[in-house]
Order: sequence, then C-alpha cells, then structure tokens
Amino acid sequence: MTVNKPLLSMDMKRLSKKKQRLFDGTENDFYVFSSMLDVAELGSVFFDNRQVQYLWELGEGQADALVGLIPGARKHMVIPGDSPAYKQGNLALYVQRVNGRDANQSVLIVVAAGEAQPARFVIDLCGVFVDE
Repeated sequence: MTVNKPLLSMDMKRLSKKKQRLFDGTENDFYVFSSMLDVAELGSVFFDNRQVQYLWELGEGQADALVGLIPGARKHMVIPGDSPAYKQGNLALYVQRVNGRDANQSVLIVVAAGEAQPARFVIDLCGVFVDE
C-alpha cells in the first residue's frame, strides 16, 4: 500500500536542489563509502554511509515532511502497525544528521541507497536539509 505524499514542511529548508549520484560500485565499497559534499550556503559537509539510519528512525512526522520535499519519494506501509518504508524508486531512503556551521545547526543528508542491480550498489543524494 502506498501512502500519498504529505504536505510540505514549512520549517525545513532544502540546501541542495539537484539529485546527484554519489556512489556506483560493489557491495564491499558501498558500506564504507564516504565523501565531502559541497553545499551552497553551508560549505562542505561530510557524508559517511556507515553513519546513516533509515529515514523512519527520525520519527514519522519529520520523515513525512522530508519525503514531501524529495521528488519521486514515497511512503509505503506494508503491514499496518509496522514501521513505514520510505523509498525513491526501488531504493530505500536513509538520513545522516550532521552539524552545520555550528553545533546549534542540524543538517540532514538524505540519500536513496541500495542494490540497483545484482552486485551493483548505488547511493544517490536526494537532498541536504536544515531546520530553521
């Protein structure tokens, strides 16, 4: 069962506008992949695939708000009562929380990641967001 997109969050600011492929390779390299991301208005932030968590782990309200800001993202409820699955296409959505310019600013890096083809794994940057 697919759930419609939620209303946009008015307090979430998107810092990156364009979807970008960060990784395309083997499973072994996928799990340890990291990269510096250049983000307008913020500078460089460090993405580390070892530090991501499932989007639903943010809490349903914040996860739904982020999904509403990501083109092609959807919330799926497989079994009522279970945690929702957030996806973009066939890839699961993950998030990494990092500090912004100072420790008082939280930045969320959202990626779509997983096995795209047998033995081929990808990570797509879906957006970098900051709470205002």
